[in-house]
Amino acid sequence: MARITIEISELRKEDAKSAKELREFMEAKLGIDIATKEDAITVDNDVSSRAYLRVLVRKFLHKSGLKERFRPISTGENIVIKRRRKHEG
Repeated sequence: MARITIEISELRKEDAKSAKELREFMEAKLGIDIATKEDAITVDNDVSSRAYLRVLVRKFLHKSGLKERFRPISTGENIVIKRRRKHEG
């Protein structure tokens, strides 16, 4: 059984509460219990696709008002939540 890992280390550094809320949000949307480690959330691949999990992360960031500071990036089979670069202009 394949697993998809969502790395949340950068999100956790800024706001540990948001990392917990992301797990709860995904559990509610997927209807399953999700395994969490210190800096990662792990979801079984047969539950949903990587693309759908990325969409859920984007929705969570939007709903939480974090989309201006963070974005999900797909890296192979995993997803990483990265801090956005500040644009100078």
